Amino acid sequence: MKKGIITLLVLIIVTLGFATVKLAQDGIDIRVENETDEKVSDLYITYGNIKSDIKIPSIEPGKAYKLHVNPKENSNDEFDEAALLLEYEDNKGNLHTEYIIGYFEKGYSGKAVVNITSVDEKGKLDVEIKEDILLY
Repeated sequence: MKKGIITLLVLIIVTLGFATVKLAQDGIDIRVENETDEKVSDLYITYGNIKSDIKIPSIEPGKAYKLHVNPKENSNDEFDEAALLLEYEDNKGNLHTEYIIGYFEKGYSGKAVVNITSVDEKGKLDVEIKEDILLY
């Protein structure tokens, strides 16, 4: 009898712990690192059916900016699935898009690191992206 009660309590605690961790993880943590010798600015995070684009503040050389994107909070009612994008304009006003995550839905969680390694004379960024996404 005691074994059954202890097993049930352990099972309940493990289930509650897993649920708590999962609820805390909803969304995607993004770290944008500026590995260049100049300040990088006017970057945006966006995706289809986002309520409004997320502006990233200017990032000084050698510094990083962290943000959390939660599609349950940042999306309008039409959101089902999308690609998570980093967008910016070069010196001539041409729009450039980098795919941070090629596909995600509500309930996905994970992290991504965006390394900006160089900026050319036209303002085009060289970007390396690493992502680790969990489904639900």
